[in-house]
Amino acid sequence: MNGIVDISRLGELEDYLVTSGFQPRWDNVLLMTGYDRERTYVLTRDGEGIILPKRLKEVLHDFSEWADVPRIEMQILYRMVGGHTPGIIAGHYELVPTCGQGNCRVAYYMAHHMDNYQLNQENKNILITFKGANQRLITVMVDACMATFNRLLQQAHAVGKIQLESVKNLCNKFGIGDQELNHLSCTTTYHERYLHRKQYEKVFLDQILDGVKQTADKCYGDDLSTDFYAQLRRTLTLY
Repeated sequence: MNGIVDISRLGELEDYLVTSGFQPRWDNVLLMTGYDRERTYVLTRDGEGIILPKRLKEVLHDFSEWADVPRIEMQILYRMVGGHTPGIIAGHYELVPTCGQGNCRVAYYMAHHMDNYQLNQENKNILITFKGANQRLITVMVDACMATFNRLLQQAHAVGKIQLESVKNLCNKFGIGDQELNHLSCTTTYHERYLHRKQYEKVFLDQILDGVKQTADKCYGDDLSTDFYAQLRRTLTLY
């Protein structure tokens, strides 16, 4: 098993760098899992293992916020595909759990960096081979059931497919053809990305809030409380 990262034996392998200065992104992480109750192990695309001094739940929350994937979006999309164990999905980008979230063995892996996976016949665990940096292949062994692993991966693909179809719908809606789409650039600075995100958030939230306001007026002849709208806004933007 030389060269294979066995995440069930992380504590036995080496002394890892502990840092608060690493920001997990779609392009720099292969896998994340709990190192202990208070810390999270991260396997980077360079094949390095580091420790973040936060619980896995906190790391996932912060990553969702960075990736701009609200919890309610994942809940709704996973419900549409019959799933109950959501990952963090953004079209082609997929951070997928290996098993149920309440399982202490759960790991979250970047499926878009996965080259292949197979059952390890020796112990029935799963071997995931990733495409790391500089074309390097990195293999990780996770303790998971193959049937569950397959099901969660297929659900993640189904969620991403719905999101990408929504993009196609917007292109059709706004008259953007293939030729024009090829000339559109999604590369933006951090500040531009922030402004675009806030603009989209305002359009989305204002539609929901105004729809609730009009419905309340028609059904009850009166508007709902300010506290209600504040809580609704928090619910819609919770990560």
